[in-house]
Amino acid sequence: MTQQAELIKEIDKLPSKYISKVLNYVEYLRQRAQEKNTDDIDAYKAMAADTEREREAGEWCNAYFGSAHSKPV
Repeated sequence: MTQQAELIKEIDKLPSKYISKVLNYVEYLRQRAQEKNTDDIDAYKAMAADTEREREAGEWCNAYFGSAHSKPV
């Protein structure tokens, strides 16, 4: 049984007065997930905007793997 199926089974066992609490918690978790996703996207954008860091990363990759623009030997 999947965790989702187990969760639904457990929710079905709850008294109806607790369903709204479960829904509130699910919404809280959804908001947290969205915030984390937004934070991750913002962090990646900031990192990509750091041209010095990107240049250094490119130099490191070229030194380690060879230039992507060079012809195979």
